[in-house]
Amino acid sequence: MTTDQNSSLRPLASIAALALLLGPWTSIRAQQPADQGLSSSAPQPNRSQPDCSFVTTAHQASKCIGATHANGPIPKIDPEHEYTLPELIDIAESANPETRIAWAQAKRSMEASGVTRAEYLPLLTLVGTGSDNRFIFPFPKPIAPRGYVTAEEPTADAQVQLQYTLLDFGRGARLKGSKALEIAATLRMGRMHQQVAFTTATDFYRVQEVEGQLEAAKAVLQTAQTLYSNAQSQFDNGRATLPDVQNAEAGAAEAQYELADAEGAVKKAKLALTETIGVEPSDEIEVSRADNMRPDAEATSVEDLVHQAWASRPDLLAKVQDYEHAKQEVKSAHSAYLPTVKLNGSGGQTNMWPTADWGQLGPANVSTWAASAQLRWDIFNGARKHQLEAAKAEQQSAAEEQRATQDAVTRQVWDSYVEYETALEQERAAQTYLNSAQTSYDSSLDAFKYGVRSLVDVVQSERLLAQARFATVRARSRRQQSAASLSYAVGNSSATSAIAAGARP
Repeated sequence: MTTDQNSSLRPLASIAALALLLGPWTSIRAQQPADQGLSSSAPQPNRSQPDCSFVTTAHQASKCIGATHANGPIPKIDPEHEYTLPELIDIAESANPETRIAWAQAKRSMEASGVTRAEYLPLLTLVGTGSDNRFIFPFPKPIAPRGYVTAEEPTADAQVQLQYTLLDFGRGARLKGSKALEIAATLRMGRMHQQVAFTTATDFYRVQEVEGQLEAAKAVLQTAQTLYSNAQSQFDNGRATLPDVQNAEAGAAEAQYELADAEGAVKKAKLALTETIGVEPSDEIEVSRADNMRPDAEATSVEDLVHQAWASRPDLLAKVQDYEHAKQEVKSAHSAYLPTVKLNGSGGQTNMWPTADWGQLGPANVSTWAASAQLRWDIFNGARKHQLEAAKAEQQSAAEEQRATQDAVTRQVWDSYVEYETALEQERAAQTYLNSAQTSYDSSLDAFKYGVRSLVDVVQSERLLAQARFATVRARSRRQQSAASLSYAVGNSSATSAIAAGARP
C-alpha cells in the first residue's frame, strides 16, 4: 500500500477510545473507584447510569429512563485531587443541568405513552350520591283535596360504573406513535449525554492546552533570562554593546508578560470546565496531564465512519422515530372515517325513603343496574379530511428532516475526519519544528558565547524556539480535541474501555 493510501486510511483507534467517553457511560464508570475524585463530605455522583444512546423499543427506553438518576445532589470538587477525563465526565452526566432537563423530557414522553396505553383498559369508577328532592304531582280532587300531592324523596345511592371502548381503529396507531416519541426522547437524552461528555472533553483538553502553554511560557522566560544573563556577561567582558543588553532585557520582560497572560488563561479555562460539569464554577480544580490517546496501526476509512454514524447517532435515530410517529398520526387520522364501539355499565344499591302529604309511600332498598352499547360512526365530518391532509404533510416534513439530518451527520463526520487528519500532520510537524528550533537556539547561544554570532541571531533563534514550543502545545491539544470531535460526530457507543483504564488503545 502506498503512502497516500495509508494517509487516506488514517488509523483512528484513538477515536474509538474517545468514543468510550462519549458513548457507553457504564464502561467508564466501571473503571473508577467509588471514592476517588470527590471530597469526603461530598455526595458521590451516580456510577450506574445506563447507556441510552441506542434504544430500539419502548421497553428499553422505559428501562433506561427508570434506571437514570437525575435528581441526586450536586457533588463538590476536591481541590487536592487530580481529575481524569472519565471522572469529570462521570460528574457531568449526573450534575449538568442539560442532562437533567433531557431526562425530565424523556420521563414526560414515557408517561405520555402510558396515558395512551391506558386507552386499551376499562375505566372503573365508584360513585356515591346522597340527595333529597321534593316534587309536586297533579292529582284529581276527589282523591287529593288540593288537586295535587307533594312528595319528598331522600335517596342514598352507591354505584360502580364501567366504561370500555370495545372498538377504536385509531388507538393502535396512537399507541405506536406515543412509543415512537418515547424512544425518540430517550435517544435525545442519550445524545445530550454524549454532547455533555464531548463538551467536558473539549474543556478538559483546553485546560491541558493552556497549562501546557503556561509551562512553555515559563520555559520561554527561563530562556530569555538566560539570554539576558549571557548578554550582560558579554557586555561586562566588552564583547557586546549596551543595545544588545537592552534588547535581551526587553525580551525577558516580554516573556514575563506572556507568562502572566498564560496564568490568566489557565484560570479562565478551569472556570469553564467546572461550569460544564455542572458544579459551582471555580478555578480550584486540577486535571490530569496524561495523554493516553495515541494513533494506532489499525486503519478505518471515512466511509466506514459515515456508515457507522448513520447506524449509531442517537439524534439521527430519533429522527427516524419522529417519522414513525408522523406515519402513525396519518393512520390515526384515517380512523376518523371508521366507527367506534363503546360499552357502558353500572350497578349498585339504592336506598329511598319517600314521603307524601296525602297517602303513604313505602321505603325501598334495592339493587339497581344499567348496561348499554354505543356504536358511533360519523357519516359527515368536515374537519377530518383536513386533519388527514395535515397529518400527511407532517409525515412528509418528518421524512425531509430525517434526510437533512443524515446529510448533516455525513458532513460533520467528514469535517471532523479532515480536522483530525490535519491535526495529526500538524502535531508531527510541530514536533519536528520544536526539535529544529531547539537545536538552532543551542547552536546560536554557544556561538554567541564564543563571539562568532551576534545577539540578533540569538534573539531570532529564541523567538523561533518560543513559537515552536507554543505550536507543539497547540498541535497536541488540537489533535486531542479533533479526536473527541470525530468520536462525537460518529456517535460511537461500542468502544472498549482501554482509555478509561489509562492504557493506550
